[in-house]
Amino acid sequence: MKIRLLLPFLLIAFIFSCKKTPEKPLLNSDKEFTEFKLTKNLNSSYLSQTIIGEIDNDTIQLTLPGDLPDTAKLIATFTIKGASVFVRDIKQESGITANDFFNPITYTVIAADGSTKKYIVKAIRTAVLPHIYITTDGKVPIVSKDDYVDADIRIKGMEAYADYEGRTGIRGRGNTTWSYPKKPYKLKLEDKVPLFGLGAEKKWILLANYLDGTLLMNSIPYKAADMLGLPYVNHIIPVQLTLNGEDQGFYVFTEHKEVKSDRIAVGAGGVLLELDAYFDEPYKFKSPHYHLPVMVKYPELEDSSTTAAQNRLSQIESNFAIFENLLHASSFPNNNYRDYFDIEAYVEYLIVYLLTDNEEINHPKSTYINKKAGEKYRMGIVWDFDWGFGYEKKGKHFDLSTAGNSLFEFGVGEPGNLFFKKFLEDPSVTALLKSKWKTFRTDKFEALKAHIKRYAASVEIVYKEDHEKWGKRDASGDLDTDLQRVLDWLDARADYLDTYIGGL
Repeated sequence: MKIRLLLPFLLIAFIFSCKKTPEKPLLNSDKEFTEFKLTKNLNSSYLSQTIIGEIDNDTIQLTLPGDLPDTAKLIATFTIKGASVFVRDIKQESGITANDFFNPITYTVIAADGSTKKYIVKAIRTAVLPHIYITTDGKVPIVSKDDYVDADIRIKGMEAYADYEGRTGIRGRGNTTWSYPKKPYKLKLEDKVPLFGLGAEKKWILLANYLDGTLLMNSIPYKAADMLGLPYVNHIIPVQLTLNGEDQGFYVFTEHKEVKSDRIAVGAGGVLLELDAYFDEPYKFKSPHYHLPVMVKYPELEDSSTTAAQNRLSQIESNFAIFENLLHASSFPNNNYRDYFDIEAYVEYLIVYLLTDNEEINHPKSTYINKKAGEKYRMGIVWDFDWGFGYEKKGKHFDLSTAGNSLFEFGVGEPGNLFFKKFLEDPSVTALLKSKWKTFRTDKFEALKAHIKRYAASVEIVYKEDHEKWGKRDASGDLDTDLQRVLDWLDARADYLDTYIGGL
């Protein structure tokens, strides 16, 4: 009887024991940012364009404008895979929560299952380049290297320099460089103005450097020349240019090559001569032995009467011939040619051209000699490095295979090649070259590379914009990569020069 009563209970227990206990649903473990940005619309007080964060594993990098106020609070817009996002104990709402991004911020993404992943959001500040705005009257195009077009000019110094507004003339400039898509320009202001803190003058230059997609080339020779103590070295100021409302990307602002007390100060009675195979100036001559194409840049003989100009030209030609006769004489170097030519200035000048492999002097082109009244001829100013850094041989800059080439192996037999190599037959010149190169290599070379790195940081803001406008032009598309390429080439070039100069 008891067994019969127990059976129903056992049966019920058995039935329930055969049913599975229902499992709890698995919670999602996803926890990651898929997008992180600072939109222009939500941050219009501070940003002129949307900043896209670069997500790399557990790091998000933001590139912020260099002129962003330190007090700025910015609103991030983001999407995640996960349940929520916190900064410390503050829940973050996409498009709502504002933060100060000047110091790294740790974001924590929490998954539905409670697991977490931390992201470090880092911001870097771009350097801010001065911006030059030029609008020609009627927005007419600039098509001539001879005729100026009247224009308004406005300069935003971006707190690094004084702002300026005024009137200017603008025309094209250059020889080969004028044929490239990105054009160089010459400015002539109505009044003398100390633009960018330089001496007050009317004439200024905007260099396009179309061939140099790295944007770094001009950071090297002018700084090296300054470190060596050469006089009359141009200042190189990277800027952005907008012409007739259209962004032109990166340009270099610098002084016009002219004789002035705060530019090329050869003084009254001095001369500035340009050696250039284009030979296209009105007052010019060919030297007697090396047939150098010598053009008189100063004095400005066009301002004199025809008779006075011809007399002065003849005098300049005769004086140069006296010096060149001594250089070419069988008695060289054991004559008094050094009474006419400053070998120290030559050596300093040559170091710049050896280091940059600027073979323009072999033609010659864009090569300058100056002389104060009653003093010696001196090399300078340094100018035009578009075809340096191996470009003459490879058609591209900073190709490592060109770092070990001799400056004078190109253009053998050309007037500049014969003239400038001749000085290296003088033991006093080679001894001075060895001494000055050793000092520069030991005391200045690393400082030059540090300068290039700083210059690279300053042009970063316009690097991609310039490529979008004009193409990469043999650059990599990544500024860090290009910078390393430049530094590697210079290291290899300096190693080569240690051997080359040491063996003279």
